[in-house]
Amino acid sequence: MPPSQDPFYAGLGQAVRIGTELLAALIVGGGLGWVVDMYLLSSTPWGLVIGLGLGATAGIRNAYRSAQRWEQQTGSDKRR
Repeated sequence: MPPSQDPFYAGLGQAVRIGTELLAALIVGGGLGWVVDMYLLSSTPWGLVIGLGLGATAGIRNAYRSAQRWEQQTGSDKRR
């Protein structure tokens, strides 16, 4: 599907995408940390805490990259 021409909906779509990426990273990091706690090391709650921290870091990094790409795409359109 081509990007929306309406800036409001294009921005809203980007915001939903970034929010989803952040949430997914937290779920994956927390889930992996929980698995490490329960089945591998029995280090409750440190695996979960570390997993959530790593997931948050990865999510913020992905959100930043996505925002940078969005800025480049919309910035180049405004120059034309």
